[in-house]
Amino acid sequence: MEIEVKARLKDEKQVLEKLTQLGCVFSEVKTQDDMVWAERAATLEEFLGNSVFLRIRIQNGSKVVLTAKKSKTKSGDGSLIKREHEVVVDSAEEARGILDMLGLTEVVRVVKKRRTTKYKEYEICVDEIENLGAFIEVERISGEEDAERIQQEMTDFLLSLGVSPEDKVSKGYDILMLEKQELK
Repeated sequence: MEIEVKARLKDEKQVLEKLTQLGCVFSEVKTQDDMVWAERAATLEEFLGNSVFLRIRIQNGSKVVLTAKKSKTKSGDGSLIKREHEVVVDSAEEARGILDMLGLTEVVRVVKKRRTTKYKEYEICVDEIENLGAFIEVERISGEEDAERIQQEMTDFLLSLGVSPEDKVSKGYDILMLEKQELK
């Protein structure tokens, strides 16, 4: 089970400095072009009603990863606790063809610049999302029974970095992007 906490970054420089002081070393910047697919997607509400979401990610223009995600909750509320399976594939075009053949629709595209690091049992991602801004994600893989406790620990960790509780985001980038597009 992937457990995640996410927040908007108002002071990215300060957070990066604090993580560096903790001994974190960041990866090179990766560009990730994510295409999210679903069965139903005429509206945001309908999109959230799906139980499984598929994503084709093209990383740095070449590596292609197909991911299936299933929300822990049945409502498809955009929960940041999900079962997740990934596989590297040879061709984004072939993956698109398969998803299209299965009757799925490409719903939203999210392009980001991502730097990653590890701290204790956490994977930390600092993201710059086109049209959305800067974010930080703290992730951990664990059993479902520990999810809420682990999310609270990760929230406390973000607070120690100077990330305000008001900046916490409980939705994925795909949902944030869809909400922004609906407001236009």
